[in-house]
Amino acid sequence: MKKTSQIVLREDEFYIIAAPNGKVLEVADYNTENGAAIQLWDYAGQPWQQWRFVESGDDEYRIQNRFTGKMIDLAYGGVVEGTWLHQWARTSGASQRWQLELCRSGRVRIRSVRAGKCSDLVAMNTKNGARAQIWLDVQGGNQEWNIRLVEAKDAPAAPEEQARKAAPKGKTPAQRKHQNDLVEKINSHGTKTKKK
Repeated sequence: MKKTSQIVLREDEFYIIAAPNGKVLEVADYNTENGAAIQLWDYAGQPWQQWRFVESGDDEYRIQNRFTGKMIDLAYGGVVEGTWLHQWARTSGASQRWQLELCRSGRVRIRSVRAGKCSDLVAMNTKNGARAQIWLDVQGGNQEWNIRLVEAKDAPAAPEEQARKAAPKGKTPAQRKHQNDLVEKINSHGTKTKKK
């Protein structure tokens, strides 16, 4: 376990990475492919918005998405300002390793080990869909993140629970048709009996 300014990070727990406005980093469009963008979005308790911090050395982490199992990575291993963040299957490369630094605000700065630059938002955009990138250190909240533990109420349900919630309420169309057929059969049988 490692301590940051806000929490003790545990590998068996998941966290959200939230901007000062409360929006969180997520895998865009819950895409499971290598190269899927990392963007900012309103938190909806979804697993593609939740991250695990996997220790990868002294005060270094790989940041793994709960839904895809892939790591936050520098696009093309880039090191220049404006290099986008995307997800990629785990590699041994430094482009997937990050350090967490305490800010005066009490938030955390997430610094790329490979590039030495901080996670940031393109054009300082804080709206849904803003792309994550790396940039030189700047003052302000654009590079500062709140790392919060995913509470049990925010954790995705087990697959059985998800299936139960997704199941249609009441009878399915096939069940209703079967019931209607039985009622019709009973009614027609009763009518035939009365005619005799």
